Amino acid sequence: MKKSNILITSEQSLRLSSVYIGYLILDLLKKPDRVSIFDIYTFLREKNNCLNYSNTIYALIFLYMNNLVDFDEPYVYRITK
Repeated sequence: MKKSNILITSEQSLRLSSVYIGYLILDLLKKPDRVSIFDIYTFLREKNNCLNYSNTIYALIFLYMNNLVDFDEPYVYRITK
């Protein structure tokens, strides 16, 4: 598969897009104050077994760039406005 910098492409499964994975991460962050990066990856693998680590990182970068999450090693926090 060809690599692309587009958030969602017709060549890629929607379940592997940064937008969808970011949605799952935000859904996970509704309840607890913080979640470790390892717990996020485990949660995402349970939801979507064809996911790889780079998809998770791209989704976290997408969320961070849109000011939706912040990091405090090894935890991820949801930013509330």
